[in-house]
Amino acid sequence: MDDKTRQLGEANLSHLLWKFSIPAIIGMMASSLYTLIDRLFVGNIVGADAIAGMSVTMPLSFIIMAFGTLVGVGAGALVSIRLGEGKKEEAEKLLGNALTLFLIISVLVSGACLFFLDPLLAHFGASPQIIPYAKQFITIILWGSFFQYISFGLGSIIRSEGNPRIAMMTQLINAGLNIVLDFAFIYLFHWGL
Repeated sequence: MDDKTRQLGEANLSHLLWKFSIPAIIGMMASSLYTLIDRLFVGNIVGADAIAGMSVTMPLSFIIMAFGTLVGVGAGALVSIRLGEGKKEEAEKLLGNALTLFLIISVLVSGACLFFLDPLLAHFGASPQIIPYAKQFITIILWGSFFQYISFGLGSIIRSEGNPRIAMMTQLINAGLNIVLDFAFIYLFHWGL
């Protein structure tokens, strides 16, 4: 059993709670910046119809987030148990299985969403005026969904290994990168959504 695993089993519970909850809260706040920053740039530069198009796609984005979190939290719990039992090889296999499952789910969910995109967007309330914006935005999200699954899912697994700060730092870096890329692509290059 390594030192980190031993610490998780023997450390003061209130200390562990703070050690894990503060980075998780900061990371969640950083993740919520994605939506806020995207909307600030799109609303001020591209326009109201583009914001409406983005908003209509939120249910699909939440489905992607939910599946990533589902696999990540489940795998994280199992990885944590295996590490606590001193079975590092089994924990590594579980991580590999989680990555494979992320790939399978991303192909299935994205494929289904892309195939049924027009009826889905209409069901979520997209008018003919905003459908082009909604399709432009969600198509990029769906094609990159594997990376979103990894982002949402691996954060839980990394925390379960006793590394909450690493998970937080990845979320902060992603949020910072999102700000820089939004500025470049939307403001400087005028690429729209």
